[in-house]
Amino acid sequence: MSIRPTIFISAVSKELKSARQLVANTLQFLGYEPVWQDVFGTGQGDLRAMLREKIDGCKGVVQLVGGCYGAESGTPDETFGRVSYTQYEALYARQQGKKVWYLLLDTKFPRDPHEAEPEELQKLHAAYRLKLQQDMHLFHPLASEDALKTSVLQMRDELNRLRRGLRLWAAGVLGLLVIIAAVVSWMVAVQESRRVPETTQAETAFVSKDFAKAFEIYGRLSAKDPGNVAYHRRIEECARNGWLATQFLDRYLAAVAKEPQRAILHNYLGNAYLMIDDKDRDGKARAEYEAALRLDPQSVLPLANLAIITYRAGKIDEAEALFKRYVTGQPNDAQGWVNLGLFEVAKVEKNATDAQASGAAEQSLRKALQVEPALASAYKGLGRLWAALSRKAEALNAYQRSLALNYEQPVVRQQIELLAWESDTRLSGAQADDLKTRSISPGASDAPPVVTAMQLLDQRRFQQALEVCREWSKREPNNPLAFRLLGRAYEGQNRDSEASTAFAKANQLSKLPD
Repeated sequence: MSIRPTIFISAVSKELKSARQLVANTLQFLGYEPVWQDVFGTGQGDLRAMLREKIDGCKGVVQLVGGCYGAESGTPDETFGRVSYTQYEALYARQQGKKVWYLLLDTKFPRDPHEAEPEELQKLHAAYRLKLQQDMHLFHPLASEDALKTSVLQMRDELNRLRRGLRLWAAGVLGLLVIIAAVVSWMVAVQESRRVPETTQAETAFVSKDFAKAFEIYGRLSAKDPGNVAYHRRIEECARNGWLATQFLDRYLAAVAKEPQRAILHNYLGNAYLMIDDKDRDGKARAEYEAALRLDPQSVLPLANLAIITYRAGKIDEAEALFKRYVTGQPNDAQGWVNLGLFEVAKVEKNATDAQASGAAEQSLRKALQVEPALASAYKGLGRLWAALSRKAEALNAYQRSLALNYEQPVVRQQIELLAWESDTRLSGAQADDLKTRSISPGASDAPPVVTAMQLLDQRRFQQALEVCREWSKREPNNPLAFRLLGRAYEGQNRDSEASTAFAKANQLSKLPD
C-alpha cells in the first residue's frame, strides 16, 4: 500500500514561485505530495478558510522566507489579530500541531509594516531567527539552486520520521481492517449457511397460500433471472389465486419498460391484461402476444392465450391452428392439451354427430391426463364432452373426479347436481348438494336456487320453477346452469322458442376454452 504524506508549501510572494517549484520537485523525489495555495492578496474570497482547509489535510508546512516576509497586507483575525497571510499559515499550522519548516532565501528579515505587532507574532519572529540561524542554510534562490536542494535534504530525517509514523499508523489501520473483514466474512458465511434459499421461501409461502409474499419473492427471483419461465408462471398463479391482478399488471408494465426487447415479458404482460379483462376488449393483450412473437418467432408461450382470444373473436380456423402450434411446441403442457381438447368439445356441443371432433377432443383430453394424471380441468373437459354426447353416467363420473381433485369449482358442482337430478342418481359426501341427499325441506328459504329449481321441476311445478330461474339468472348472469334450468322450465310449459333461447344462452356461457 503506497502512502504519500502531503506537505503544504507556503510562498510569500509570486517572486518565489521558481524556488517553490524546486522545493516541490525535491519533495516529490523524496516521496511526498506537495500542495500550495496559489492565491495572493485580498479579493479572492475567504482566503483564510481556504488556507485552513489546505493545511488541515497536510502533515506539515514548509515556508519559503524571502526579503519581503510579513510585508504583504494583513487583515484582522479573531484568533491571531492583524497578521499577514504567510504569518497566519504558520500560526494556524502550529495551533493544529503541524510541523513547520522554514527555508530562508536571503538574510534580510524586515520589520512587520504594522506598528502594533502581536506579542505571539513577536515570539514567532524570534523563533524564526533562532531556527534559521541554527538549522538552515542562508542563500539567495537565484544564486544557488543546489543550496536550496541541500536545505530540503536536511529536512529529510524529520520527514522520514513523519513518513515512518504514517506507515506504522497505516499498517495498524490496515491490519485492523483485515481483522474486521475476516470477522465480517465469517459472520456472513455463518448467516448464509443459516439462510433459507429464496426459492424455498417462495414455495413455502405459495403452499401456505400466502400469495402476496410468494408473489414478492418470485418477483425478486424473476428479476434476477428474467428468462426463467417457471418463475413467471408462479407469479401469475400467485396473482390469480391471491387477487393480485393489479400488482401483476404493474410488475410487467415496469419489466417491459425496462427490457422492451425481451419476448417473455411481453407474453406475461399480455397475460396480465387478459387477467383484468378476459375478453380483451381493448386488444392490449393481443398486441403484447403479437409483440412477443415478433421479438421471438420461435416462442410458443404467447400462442395459447392468443388462440383463446382468436377463438372468442370468431376466427375458428385461425384459433385451431394456434392451439395446434402451441401443443406441438409444448407437448408436456397438460393444460395446453386441455385447451385444444375443449376447442374440439365446443364443436361437439354445436354438432353432437361430429365424430371427428369428438374423437379429437377425447384424444387431446386423455393426452393431458397422460402428462398430468391428476388434472381437474382435463376431467372437467371430459365431463363436458360426455354430456354433449348424452353419455350422462360417464359425464357425471368425470365431473365427480374433477371436483374431487379441485373442490373450488362451483360450476362443476352445479353440473354434478344437474346430472344427478336428470339421471335420478343419489350423491354422497361432500358432493351431496341436491335435494334428495341433502334432505332440504320443500320450499326451505335457505335452499340454493339450483336445489329449489330442481325440486320444482321434479314436481312439475314449471311456473314456480320459471320464477326461481328468472331471478337466479338475474343474480348470476354468467351461470350456464341457471339458463339451462330456465330452458327446462320453459320446455315444461311447451314454450319451445323461449326454451331454445335459454338453452342457447346456457351453451354460450358453457363454451370454453377457459
